[in-house]
Amino acid sequence: MYYQVTSGTVLGVEGILVRVEADASNGMPYFTMVGYLSSEVKEAKERVISALRAVSFTLPPKRITINLSPADLRKAGSSFDFPIALAILGSFQVFHGDELKNAFLAGELSLEGRIRPVKGLLPMILEAKRRGMKRCYVPRENEKELVGVQGIDIYLVSTLAEMLNYLSGRCSLPKVVTKTFYEDRRPNYPDFSEVKGQYQIKRALEIAAAGRHNVLMIGPAGCGKSMLARCLLGVIPPLDQDELQEVYAIYSARGIAYDNGNYPPVRNPHHTVSPSAFLGGGVHLHAGEITLAHRGILLLDELAEFKRSCLEGLREPMENQNIAISRSGRQFLFPSDIMVVATANPCPCGHYPDRSRCTCTPLERKRYLRKLSRPLMERFDMILWASNVDFSDFERKSEHSDVIASRILYGRKRQKERYCQEKFHYNSRIPTERMEEICQMDEETKQFVSRIFHEKELSMREFHHMLKVALTIADLEGTDEIGIGHIAEAANYYVRREEEEG
Repeated sequence: MYYQVTSGTVLGVEGILVRVEADASNGMPYFTMVGYLSSEVKEAKERVISALRAVSFTLPPKRITINLSPADLRKAGSSFDFPIALAILGSFQVFHGDELKNAFLAGELSLEGRIRPVKGLLPMILEAKRRGMKRCYVPRENEKELVGVQGIDIYLVSTLAEMLNYLSGRCSLPKVVTKTFYEDRRPNYPDFSEVKGQYQIKRALEIAAAGRHNVLMIGPAGCGKSMLARCLLGVIPPLDQDELQEVYAIYSARGIAYDNGNYPPVRNPHHTVSPSAFLGGGVHLHAGEITLAHRGILLLDELAEFKRSCLEGLREPMENQNIAISRSGRQFLFPSDIMVVATANPCPCGHYPDRSRCTCTPLERKRYLRKLSRPLMERFDMILWASNVDFSDFERKSEHSDVIASRILYGRKRQKERYCQEKFHYNSRIPTERMEEICQMDEETKQFVSRIFHEKELSMREFHHMLKVALTIADLEGTDEIGIGHIAEAANYYVRREEEEG
């Protein structure tokens, strides 16, 4: 007798549905599994047989064939145990009815028939929902990551015996209660008031946070760059539910618990990170640090110390908000809508421009910053040069992060209202072809922009970055039209290394 159920696997960060077919026929007693299976899926055979014994079912002397389709997709993970067991039981007519028709199943089986959690469940369920399925039967221990899924009934199962009792009508199963993912709980980050001085940098970071602009801070060691970057994390607004679901799906695919509440993810890889861990890929295709920072912040301290392959690989996601990984003749797109916040020293010793402490020659300084290629630098909307704090700054009071966060929230609100019908929601994501339409200016401002463009010898990419930053400044001031003051301030936040040295 033939029986079929639906399960799934994860490829990168995407859920893929898999048909699990079981056929029990007369012939030489035999149990075989086919369908391009990894070693952990092949091992499911022994787990399933033991779990079936635990529910008092012994396999009859039949020829049993399990097929996982499509056959050209490599199946990995332990999520197939539970559906394979039910497909076998269905092929022997242990239960009746259409309860498992148009339903999704996933779970690992213990030898005693308990259903254990699996990683990557959320993207699989989202794919099942997209394909029109109505019900899911999944491990109870996966409940936490599924509470935000709407539009599909998710039933929680603890044991194989419990599932058989449910199918026989002898018990009911608990369902996931839909709610928001997590409470509004901001992670603990330093306050801007704790950083003395650096008022221009603080203002620039406020603008960057409001428009999700990529920002690079260059300055001597000890001037507060890393501290300011961490303060920025404390003023970023929370994500909405759709954005959170994307983030949770990525972390589920990697088997990592997401513990940042309803706030954007923050990834802070060390500069010794490998290209595979940073960009994604590997023997078993997985998301890298760039994708784990999707909808959040990628914090890169000592940018010039990162491997060149990592730095150059950063250009694509900064420009296109995704990264393409090629494996086995196929190309996979990983989402990576990130805000890059990077810091760098101006020289190898880190003390320039203090000539009394800097031991680097002019050639060493140029060679050090040339690790950051011009194409990479052009991906940053803002390049800020920090200096050491003056003693007089210790007496001045600084704004608290809460005050700054309220202004950022206002700027974000204006952008979301403006782009409510668009595929993008932030000034930094305005497509090139829409720049002229969205960035409105009067004739006097246009003439001033033309002068800045020629004086600073900007490329078109740099020019568009400057306009986007100016628009964010206008949003923070509550105006729709870009003025000369907005352009002048935005231009001041983009200083290339040759301008600083000149």
